[in-house]
Amino acid sequence: MKNIAIICDSSVALTQKQANEMGIYIAPLTIIHSDKEFSDQIDISHEEVSELIRNKVSLKTSQPNLGTMINILNNVKEKDYDHIFVLSLTSSLSGTYASFQYALNEVQLDNLSLIDTQSLAGPVQEAIKHIRFLNENHWEPQAITDYLDNVFFKNTESYVYPENLEQLKQGGRISKPAATLASMLKIKVLLKLSNHGDTIDKFKTTRTEQKLIDEIINDLKKNNINPQEHVLYLPHLEADRVVEELIKQIREKIGDFKFTVTVLPAALSSHAGLHTVALQWALDVDNISL
Repeated sequence: MKNIAIICDSSVALTQKQANEMGIYIAPLTIIHSDKEFSDQIDISHEEVSELIRNKVSLKTSQPNLGTMINILNNVKEKDYDHIFVLSLTSSLSGTYASFQYALNEVQLDNLSLIDTQSLAGPVQEAIKHIRFLNENHWEPQAITDYLDNVFFKNTESYVYPENLEQLKQGGRISKPAATLASMLKIKVLLKLSNHGDTIDKFKTTRTEQKLIDEIINDLKKNNINPQEHVLYLPHLEADRVVEELIKQIREKIGDFKFTVTVLPAALSSHAGLHTVALQWALDVDNISL
């Protein structure tokens, strides 16, 4: 077993305390409002982000500060790990992966794997478990990297259900006429981030929340997502009622998965808004065949 380090950006949806307890290094994403920049979970908390959204403050997000990235990498370099894994927010939605590449060129580490997760939040948390499990079973770093690139992150998807489209409209992620029409017609919109998708795309539209939940469950069944092979993560922002309903109906109609409820990262909540819930599936670490 090798002495390894794991670095993520803050879209992994862990608090700084959780990251410290897990021994994970976090490069904070940048949150911008009122022409000021804040480091996610360092200068500004999840609760403060929620309050800004509640007050309809315009928010933008950006990749972690380059200087911060370089400092983290230099700190890790000095600790003489055998290997370092860097898990980046999907390059489809952020420049974080490219920034990590630039920082790595500055620091010049050769015992490092930079992985474009093509995801965020739950699947990245689960990938951390896979890295540690495979390392404990004496897999070489390159074999772990290949597994994550070619197996793990090709077997995960995320559904995103915003309560309304106001925050997406404000951030320019959806046109104002489309958001207004959806509001007038009381249309529920389900978004989906698929494997290696270029964007978060509209997946389904329905008139009721129940039909939207049915669409999620039907798609899980269609893709043979089951409790024996997969785990489910539910990051959300003040959407406890919907989370509870999703868990209840999935248990009744598919089976009793391992459910992990977590906070929606600022990288998503800043654009999707209050009362947004995501449902993400990924391969279960307990199902790895060595």
